[in-house]
Amino acid sequence: MSLQYQWQSTVTTPSDQTAQIAQQTGLPLVLVQLLEQRGLKTFNQVEDFLRPDVQQLCDPYLLHDMQLAVDRITQAIVEGQKILIYGDYDADGITSTTILKEAIENLGGQVEYFIPDRFDDGYGPNLTRYQDFVTQGFNLIVTVDNGVTGLEEVTYAQNHGVDVIITDHHTLPAQLPPAVAIVHPAFVQDDLYPCPYLSGAGVAFKLASALLEEVPYDLIDLAAIGTIADVMELVGENRVLVALGLQQIRTQERIGLAKLMKVAHLSVSDLTEEDIAFQLAPRLNALGRLANANQGVKLLSTFDEEQATSLAKEIDHLNQQRKQMSQEVFEEAWLQAQEQLAAGSRILVLAGKTWHQGILGIVAGKVLQQSGCPTLVFQVNEQKQAIGSGRSNAQFDLYQALVSQKALYQKFGGHAHACGLTMQAAALSKLQQQLNLLPAAKQLDIHQKPCRDYSLELEVADLSLDFYQQLRRLAPFGQGNPNPLIKIADFDQARIGFLGKKSQTHLKIWLNTPNQTLECLGFNWGQQYENLRQNHLKAVYGTLTTNNWHKQVTVQLTLEDVQLAAELDHQNIGQSQFIDLRQEPYLGSRHVKYPLLFFDARNQQRFILEHDDYQTCLISADCASFQTAVLMDCPSALADFEQAIRFLSSVKQLFFVFHHTQQPVTIASENWHAALKYFFTHQQLPVQDLPLVARYLRISNLQIKLIIRVFSELKFVTIKSGLLYHAKMLPKRQLSESTLYCQNQAQLKIKQTLIDSEFSQLIGYVQKLQNRYNVRG
Repeated sequence: MSLQYQWQSTVTTPSDQTAQIAQQTGLPLVLVQLLEQRGLKTFNQVEDFLRPDVQQLCDPYLLHDMQLAVDRITQAIVEGQKILIYGDYDADGITSTTILKEAIENLGGQVEYFIPDRFDDGYGPNLTRYQDFVTQGFNLIVTVDNGVTGLEEVTYAQNHGVDVIITDHHTLPAQLPPAVAIVHPAFVQDDLYPCPYLSGAGVAFKLASALLEEVPYDLIDLAAIGTIADVMELVGENRVLVALGLQQIRTQERIGLAKLMKVAHLSVSDLTEEDIAFQLAPRLNALGRLANANQGVKLLSTFDEEQATSLAKEIDHLNQQRKQMSQEVFEEAWLQAQEQLAAGSRILVLAGKTWHQGILGIVAGKVLQQSGCPTLVFQVNEQKQAIGSGRSNAQFDLYQALVSQKALYQKFGGHAHACGLTMQAAALSKLQQQLNLLPAAKQLDIHQKPCRDYSLELEVADLSLDFYQQLRRLAPFGQGNPNPLIKIADFDQARIGFLGKKSQTHLKIWLNTPNQTLECLGFNWGQQYENLRQNHLKAVYGTLTTNNWHKQVTVQLTLEDVQLAAELDHQNIGQSQFIDLRQEPYLGSRHVKYPLLFFDARNQQRFILEHDDYQTCLISADCASFQTAVLMDCPSALADFEQAIRFLSSVKQLFFVFHHTQQPVTIASENWHAALKYFFTHQQLPVQDLPLVARYLRISNLQIKLIIRVFSELKFVTIKSGLLYHAKMLPKRQLSESTLYCQNQAQLKIKQTLIDSEFSQLIGYVQKLQNRYNVRG
């Protein structure tokens, strides 16, 4: 079994065009298959993807209200009016502010900027600040990376003669502020903007393009940083912005950026998207967490080398401070977490008086990763207020859980997996108790490993430097275009050691074949050393990187997970032995001659066609005399599995394989609601645009296909002549009234209970069934 995750393959069979596209592009066949997995199925689509070009950027005037925004800003510049840019304190907000500031300055405008303080002003528009701007005589306020939630603030400014233009990319509220213009990539209009998942910096860049009447190449580096930092989808226009932005950084250095890269020990000439995501963006974000983000705009826009050097060192120091503080607070929080876990809590509520507000979200995420429990981390101030941040995973909708206790909060907001709230410290204990009493909390399986997909299954011999260079043609990697996770299982021997002689923090694994050795690096895997040495390593999962040592470049794998041989996963209970083969790709290598039992006759027939030397049969009462049996496929319902255990009344050795060809689709309740809302605000939606809609809703193509099939069955929507129509009146029906929905839920339950569960949990379930049927008397 794998140590960290439950792994699922997304490897597909080649289409008729795969070999042809591979020949035309020079890509290895497996990488063309990878692109097909990601929706690129024609030569033109693949060619455009491989060659991001400025011509692929969208017309900025396709964005909602762009003409109104350009007209009002141009008027302010021509008339010498005072313009204020109101930004945000994260890396996206800092780069957005810098982009628009430089664009307006290039046109001769009188522009100043303001970035709110995380602690004094909070996120987004602040009424007191807007009142100050009115008093200071500003004529126009332009927001970047915020603004759509500022109904009260924008109304105040407009009523006092100060126009407001909003440029933002966050979720649009039901009631919008009365701004002169709202430039937003996901604004509901006749035609959805081709790239509805622009970052704040991306939106600012499009506004700058429209104002300057050309693509501002000197600002595209900032758009790339903001896009990566805000973890936006790196497809379509975003991919072009990041690809061109990286080129810009490598060839024409921005002074402040060059100094920041220097303190981060990054090479300018081969800077990658990962360097921005894990080195530059955290440093810019540290400003907003611990100090004032205005310094970030100064760094990125200065022409003074001495000032840039000083600011870069200051920012780097803050980042080191942030890391140290995060670790110290995590250690204190983890002690509280262990006490709550020992008491049976599934939702953790942790609090400290000295914990810095700027790192609460980071700490909550680390506790979640360590414990598997949704976690809220609070700082309690001198006024006995608790200001907190929460993190959760795909198993648990933290937002909905917290909504049930909203009477306890003074402020609250967020989404399913991250939230922020303010409340009285005296109510923290009550909050923890109430959250843990929720049915969803009681059902939460904190030991269930999260699911992940791997896209490629390769041999050690495939992983050459040439293959790596071909793989980099698919970069930049990120959200929407992830660096493919690779499974490798074809090695003869694995040697385990530590990375470096002085430290036992990181592991190195050498995968040996007769002709080649591949090095795998496991960062922070040191605690797994004995486990891997004592157990047989069967497969590794990771991403391909390179190592440059003494000018010798070699490929290596950065580990995400390892799989131990399934034969180690067995338990003897009483007179019965249970053997876990659920991760076995090929049963034939085991030479198992026991009866192979199938729930589905079609699966049995398919197996017989490929293997003629096994004893197979369908599960029935005729199996009652079997002493040993292998459960090969998955049942269509748990009731069928329960009946199988009743039939196998004499079994003493039971193998679990549960091969499954169809994957049920997991869809969170918020995604069902968001999809329904979207369909009911868009009439006559072209079916060919559904992949774009899926990306906007942040769901997969499989998820949106199931949603549409269920909604069609429930008469919420219909499809005619390639267009999707919503019903005039929404029928009062529940999802559970859909047969398709119920079938999918049943399959999810099977997957959770039989396939994804820990081996001990599966055995416990079988034992309960055996006791129920008195199998063992």
